[in-house]
Amino acid sequence: MSASSQERILRMQAIEQLLPSDRQGKVQGLSVAQIEARLANAPGMKVLSRRSLQRDLKEMAEEGRVCVLESKDGTPRYQRIEEPLEFDAEVWDYLVLQLKQELSGMVSASQLSQVLRKLQLRDDGTALDEHKLRILPDSLRLQPAQFSFDVLGCVLRALASGKALKVTYRDRTDKVTTPVLHPLGMIQRGPRIYLYAMKNDEHGDRMYAVDRICSAECLPIAARSNPDFDLGLHIEQGRADFANGEMIQLKLEVRGYIEQLVYDCPLNGSQQLTALEERDGSLLTVEIPSSGQLLRWILAGGENVTVLEPAKLREVVVEQVARMRNVYCGTPLTTTVTLAGGIKSEDTAEIVEIDRL
Repeated sequence: MSASSQERILRMQAIEQLLPSDRQGKVQGLSVAQIEARLANAPGMKVLSRRSLQRDLKEMAEEGRVCVLESKDGTPRYQRIEEPLEFDAEVWDYLVLQLKQELSGMVSASQLSQVLRKLQLRDDGTALDEHKLRILPDSLRLQPAQFSFDVLGCVLRALASGKALKVTYRDRTDKVTTPVLHPLGMIQRGPRIYLYAMKNDEHGDRMYAVDRICSAECLPIAARSNPDFDLGLHIEQGRADFANGEMIQLKLEVRGYIEQLVYDCPLNGSQQLTALEERDGSLLTVEIPSSGQLLRWILAGGENVTVLEPAKLREVVVEQVARMRNVYCGTPLTTTVTLAGGIKSEDTAEIVEIDRL
């Protein structure tokens, strides 16, 4: 498939996701002009001519992906067609196994059996069980952190009701404190659950691991609110991975299995993948949050990923690879790291420290 064909497929997928669903009640759909405006604001999306956009929409309508509605003023409006949720017994078995896999990353084995009984799902006896079908995580699955359902329930009640929460919290150094928390939101990230909350009279939010909360009590007072807090924005900007929320324009050369992986499973809707002309691989460009998760993914790709931009991320990767070499070889490595302001530093004893993502 040519790069232009792949770009068109990704563009049509982006258009499809912009459209309201035909199951959203009285939502009228979007006009071509409205779709144009939204595409123009989509990160990394090439702005189309009106004729090209109309051609894409016509093809999507012929494929049954969108439907065309006539408005009162005669302007065509477009909606996304959602397929009806119908599946047979084997697909149900698959979904049950998938649910169990996800739950097993959240709770212990004993807690999982309790959850399955509560959901009235069989833990065995399905036609497609773990002996015939396995669902594997994309990364190394750690054992879930142990937490108390009583604590979790209290935290959720405080979050739902907008109440303040008094907790006993044990941090990584085993220091125990009893702050009053003002819950803002909560996420499950990997094997741990985190609560976003303001502490005591502080204004900034922090992340608290629920498994480190030893006890919790809902207080009969309203929690302080933070109108600037946006859980979705925190996640989109990578702050759920302890990042600062910076969005970067990432440019990589990808090869081997990584090239095929991002071709089949894009990093997000802004991704563009262009085949390199003089050597194997493709140029990948995408707007993405700067985060520890991104750095770990790049390092895991090894020789199949080369960071071109941003320069600071490339420096971080070079430094990490150099440190790994020192660990394995046990010898100092002469390296040059360009810091902010263009200052260069050479050091044979220790790699220069630069800011982490």
